Amino acid sequence: MSIFSGLTERVMPLGIPLAWLQLVGERKRFYAAIAGITFAVAMMLFQVGLKGALFRQVIAPISLLNADLIIVGPNYEYFGVGRGFASVRLNQAYALDSLLYATPLKLGTMSFKNVETGMERDIFAIAFDPSKKVFLSGDINAGASALKKRGSILFDRLSREQYGDVPKAFKSSKTLITELGGKRTTIEGLVEIGATFAADGNVLMSIPTLNEIWPNMPSGVVNVGVLKLKSGFNPKLEAQKLAKILPKDVSIFTKDEFIKNEKDYWAKRTPIGFVISASMAVAILVGAIIVYQILYTDVTDHIPEYATLKAIGFDDKFFVGIVLQESFILSVLGFIPGTVIAAGLYWLTREVGNMPTRLNFENILIVFSLTLFMCAAAGLLATRRLRSANPADIF
Repeated sequence: MSIFSGLTERVMPLGIPLAWLQLVGERKRFYAAIAGITFAVAMMLFQVGLKGALFRQVIAPISLLNADLIIVGPNYEYFGVGRGFASVRLNQAYALDSLLYATPLKLGTMSFKNVETGMERDIFAIAFDPSKKVFLSGDINAGASALKKRGSILFDRLSREQYGDVPKAFKSSKTLITELGGKRTTIEGLVEIGATFAADGNVLMSIPTLNEIWPNMPSGVVNVGVLKLKSGFNPKLEAQKLAKILPKDVSIFTKDEFIKNEKDYWAKRTPIGFVISASMAVAILVGAIIVYQILYTDVTDHIPEYATLKAIGFDDKFFVGIVLQESFILSVLGFIPGTVIAAGLYWLTREVGNMPTRLNFENILIVFSLTLFMCAAAGLLATRRLRSANPADIF
């Protein structure tokens, strides 16, 4: 009971919920504060979710690879950009006793004829050996056998709209004729990969089909090497062994390292990471300013009351505690509707933008912590005048 009584006394000194009564005493000011925090919370949650969705998009093709190790050329930048490396390096990788198989990927961008309008738009092409289980995706593996026919492709149903309504057209015909790189191709199936920063859509094909579309492509060069190890071997240790076997004209990553490298490229070497971080900072600043103005005005309006309490013996800790309680109340009451609004924005971006935005516990915890910090910092700043006030001067 003593612990409960002590907590009650801190929250409701003198048996009166002062923090709550002061907040709701001016309803318009109270609602303005809630609205400001709601805006800041919704903006922060949306930015955090958007960042996560964008990074999930850029690594989507990589995360689907059935790989333990990945080899790329020394000038590799991100998935699809780089002059590649000699395919003989994949043959040399078999010197690794733990290697189950090594298979190439050829990547590139080519024109795709819209199935409805006939207009051409660039699309990202991934060519692989369909006889190998290169991907983890069930729909890709199910459609891989169809790619053994020359001129056959699989189309990413999550591609953006400029390629036409391919899923609808495919559903009505089951085999859909179009042009890829100016050559006649047949869409044999639909898969799910997702658009990225670098590509509005994706198609998959066999390497012989790619060579027919691009006959001048060097046959002995590949963009990415996908290596699968035998069961029980540590990818990190095997990557170190392979680095000693192969010449220095290739870079070797574990799959996790390769995914991290992809994220780092887009976060650090492009404006995307900065823009999202700057938006977060603006949201925090806006929220903090609104809370500061509300609490500062509240403190100023109640200076005589505070002065009376100060004159009869209440110290600065008491007043700081009251304002921090107000900050906490505002944080919670603004966070709830802000989270609801963010959830609505997530749904909208999934439905309209086809982006994998998710409201997860980690993001909620991060933003709630930032909201508490924002409101607490604003509250502490708002108490400066009160702490420096002399009761005798006020009276």
